[in-house]
Amino acid sequence: MRETTDLFVAYARAFEGEAGRLVLADLSRQGFLRETSFSPDPQRAAFNEGRRSLALYIARMIEGPEPGRKPEPEGAAGRDSGGR
Repeated sequence: MRETTDLFVAYARAFEGEAGRLVLADLSRQGFLRETSFSPDPQRAAFNEGRRSLALYIARMIEGPEPGRKPEPEGAAGRDSGGR
């Protein structure tokens, strides 16, 4: 559990300061965090969703653990739990 906490702290520190905010804003744009990732081309849509998944993971790590939320097991990050 300590390693997980350290990882959350490391993500938060990596995106501190002006440079971190600039990079995070770019990741937000490139990762479709504030707009749709839809494309009529299924391969492009899948590619866009991959970008979005990584951007969402980074955003969750920066926010830190939610009270009561169990950390994801190793290798589970980015796994779709929606049953698709």
